Amino acid sequence: MVTNVYLYYNAAVAIALTAVAALVCGLIAAVVIGGSSPNLPAATITFFLTGGFIIFRLRPNLRASTQ
Repeated sequence: MVTNVYLYYNAAVAIALTAVAALVCGLIAAVVIGGSSPNLPAATITFFLTGGFIIFRLRPNLRASTQ
């Protein structure tokens, strides 16, 4: 039970980190581009790249915790 709570906590932290990174990159894109339409794709790409990086880094830990 405790491991499930810990995994949900890690997932919530990972989602929060990716959302913050996407928000920051979206704001930077808005400043650089000047508020035109590419801001949302920049934020979306950053969200998925950060999420992929976190999953890649946590993958060995996830396998070890399920065994």
